[in-house]
Amino acid sequence: MSTKLSEAGHAYNAGNMDEALKLYTEANEMKPDDGSILFHIGQCYYSLQQLDEAMEYLQKAEAADSNANEDLNLGLGMVYQQENQLDKAIAEFHCHERKYKDDPKMLLQDYVNHLTAECVLAKEMEKHPVNVKIRNAGENINSGYDDKSPSVTANGTVLIFTSTRPFSEMSGTESLDGGGGMQGFDNVYICKWDSAKSDWGPSEPIDGDVNEPQAHTSCSSISPDGNYLFLYKNNTHGSYLGGDIYTSKVSKKGKWAVPISLGPPVNTSFYEDGACLSPDGNTLYFISERPGGYGRADIYKAHKISRTEWGRPENLGPVVNSSYDEGAPFMAPDGHTLFFSSDGHTSMGGYDIFKTSMNDSNQWTTPVNLGYPINTVGNEKNFTISADARTGYFSSDRKGGMGGRDIYIVDLSNYSVLAGDANSSQPKGYSILRGTVSNHKGEPMEGVRIIISDSTEAKVATLSTSSEGFYFITLKGDAKYKVKVSEKEYRSSTKLINLPNSTIGTYTLQQDFILEKQ
Repeated sequence: MSTKLSEAGHAYNAGNMDEALKLYTEANEMKPDDGSILFHIGQCYYSLQQLDEAMEYLQKAEAADSNANEDLNLGLGMVYQQENQLDKAIAEFHCHERKYKDDPKMLLQDYVNHLTAECVLAKEMEKHPVNVKIRNAGENINSGYDDKSPSVTANGTVLIFTSTRPFSEMSGTESLDGGGGMQGFDNVYICKWDSAKSDWGPSEPIDGDVNEPQAHTSCSSISPDGNYLFLYKNNTHGSYLGGDIYTSKVSKKGKWAVPISLGPPVNTSFYEDGACLSPDGNTLYFISERPGGYGRADIYKAHKISRTEWGRPENLGPVVNSSYDEGAPFMAPDGHTLFFSSDGHTSMGGYDIFKTSMNDSNQWTTPVNLGYPINTVGNEKNFTISADARTGYFSSDRKGGMGGRDIYIVDLSNYSVLAGDANSSQPKGYSILRGTVSNHKGEPMEGVRIIISDSTEAKVATLSTSSEGFYFITLKGDAKYKVKVSEKEYRSSTKLINLPNSTIGTYTLQQDFILEKQ
């Protein structure tokens, strides 16, 4: 018996929950009323996110021996919390406090206070839901496996996401049951908007060389113009073993190139993930577990030096980053509102989606919870919105999904989430300005500087053209702008444009430039 329990403990600590559960279950058959064994079975089920079974065995453990384990009340309370039985959860947390009030080492007072506060906040938020409509993205996107990390192009026509479902070329799955067992490898999928049906079409593995057999590749974001992917790859070789940020570019034929690591100083030997670009393409936001942060994973930003180089990353600071985990940053089309996920701050439980914005003093505002039912007592991550600010996407493990985590679509028509719409009941949204810059011979010009100013002559954005002479930016619609394009040895070109807005979809204006030699 002692050998079996020791082996079970080793398997649990190694993260092999299926093996640990098997061994603990065998021990339970020999000692069915042992509270400690029942607790460990419940703990395994909790780690596998099989909450009904976790609750059953933790309740049995409490009935058999209320002191079976120092984490019994805490563990049972956490299960009640995820099952939205909030009063029972609070009662268990209080019971834990009473038991260990004279033992600070066992009490974990700050953590218990955090969990209790989450439950109290969840009860309050559920009484005052925000004005949104949420629907499961459906079988064209979701499966019986984990489907997560959605990201859409600015025009809302391409959606990429990560899934652990198996597929023929890249099966590599350790289990195909879609349940609580070990899932397959992360791979990147893509689907396109079907305008005839006003819905997303079928999803499929992304075309090209992004996905790799027997390896985890997940998407972090797609650039607003749809030409670049930011990816996370869990490395098994090289100097960066913690998992790094990669990028892939799409060809004119629609195939995605072999991912290339961003390298230092963005990537380190620690974990980096969750990269996304600002609308002007000049700032990269990402998460890292490198030393010197405020919690486990923090949000950082790095400014572009050249097409392939990024400056030294800067931590966003203690207003945004808590002593818990922050992740999945997404800079909105307005260039000011940053959405991210956190299990700290004012969370309802697990990971919630928050927003912060850069104020006029270049300081981040206190993060605000997006509210219920966007957030629940489950885990919500990877919030992203279309340029018109009327549709959002996120992933969640809330009850009622198709299996594992699912991707959800939220109608934001009556809920303004952008910083500039704080006093508006309906979002104003952003429009797209795009185009090409070529020389007098019709050849595309790379790295050309573009300065955009508003009607008051205030600079709005500065950007550069791509290797194909392409530029792309989201700007506030229903406004007038001055666009100045300049390059050494060429005459600059300035155009005044009127950028409309649209109440149906995202308005796109094409404005091309031809530069003449001086």
